[in-house]
Order: sequence, then C-alpha cells, then structure tokens
Amino acid sequence: MSINKIPSLKMPTDDSFRYEAVDEPFVDILEYSNNRIRVQMKYAEQNRQGATTEALVRKSVADRLLLACELLPQGYTFKIFDAWRPYEVQKSLYDEYFERLKKENPHMNDESLHKLSREFVSYPDNSQLFSYVHSSGGAIDLTVVDGNNVELDMGTDFDDFSALANTDAFEKTDNNTVKENRRILYFAMTGAGFTNFPNEWWHYDYGDIFYSKITKEAVKYASVYSTEQIKVEVKR
Repeated sequence: MSINKIPSLKMPTDDSFRYEAVDEPFVDILEYSNNRIRVQMKYAEQNRQGATTEALVRKSVADRLLLACELLPQGYTFKIFDAWRPYEVQKSLYDEYFERLKKENPHMNDESLHKLSREFVSYPDNSQLFSYVHSSGGAIDLTVVDGNNVELDMGTDFDDFSALANTDAFEKTDNNTVKENRRILYFAMTGAGFTNFPNEWWHYDYGDIFYSKITKEAVKYASVYSTEQIKVEVKR
C-alpha cells in the first residue's frame, strides 16, 4: 500500500482567471505514443453523434502523459476514455443529464435543475472563447490497465455520478485494492504536472480552466468546438 494518501480537495469556486494564449497543435495520443497508451473512446462506442474515435489532446498534454507513464508500476499503462470533445457531444451529455434530473426531481424548476446538472456535467456554450474543459484539448479522462489490458478496479465505472466517484472517496475505507489503484493513477498524473477534478477519479487537466483554478497559473488553451478547427500534428 502506498504511504501517500490522495488529499481531500474541492474545486475552487472563484471564476476569475487570466489567459496567456498558446497556439499549440493537437496530436493523436495513440499515434504519438507509438501505441504505448491504449484508447477506448467511450462516447464513440455509444454512437453519440459527432464523437471522435481518436484521442486528441494538445502536444504538451501528450508529452506529460508519456512522462506519467514512466511513473506507473512496471508493465502498467493508461487507457484513454475521452480527450478533446466536440460541442455536439458535450451538448448531448448535458441535455441527457438535465432531462434525467428533471424526471427524478419533478418539483424542481429549470434554474435549480441547471445548477444541479452543472455539478457533474459542464454546460456547453460554443459562443464563448472558453467553455467546457474538454473543448480545450487539455482535459483527459483515463484509467490504468495492466499488461493484459485489464482495467484496474477503481471502485466505480467511468462517468459515475455518485459520491463514490470522488477521487478520495476510498481513502477512509478498508478497500485497499481500490484505494491503491486510485493512488497509482493520481500520483502518476499529478507527478507529471496534471491536476485532478476532485469529483471524478478519472478526470485530469493541464492548461485549461480547471487547471488554472487549482494552480493559479494562466489558462493556456482556448476552446475548440469542431474537428474543422483542429490543427493536428501528424507525426511526433
């Protein structure tokens, strides 16, 4: 069992940030890592309209991800669930969750429902320079797999919207397997310079608004909403 514990953190509520533009290309993680990092794009599997089959991130994000690989136990690697996310995918996720909450809470008004929805799913606004973090190319959803491509037990599925999805949720339990597996992911990613979204054990950031809120550094990457706007660097 790792000595270090995952800290109990909450996302800062201050919405102010500064922006220092970085014009950085995107890369395909699978190609960029020479297949070292695995990819299983969940929203493409769900056949969501507009979902990409490629895991696209900014080049510096991919470099840090390769560094994080070096911090994993021997034989382990990452599996990517989602990276850059088109606007129409984010909108479908938000609308779907909003309607689900509306059915579960018939007495709540729309304003309250939107507030509740945004606790787990960012509201997409493609008229803004900055919107949901997965539009930046700096956010990534992932897990750890062993040498047989078997996912480590993280206690919940990806996109679980319960309290057990909180990154530190198992720190005070006797489930040492999940506790250790989440620590493996957390300390590899933070050791490579990423920040974690505390409500989701799978979500990490670099250079986007979530990263800026935690580190107080400038936001590097503005939102990109469609594949037509993306400049992909083909080869490493």
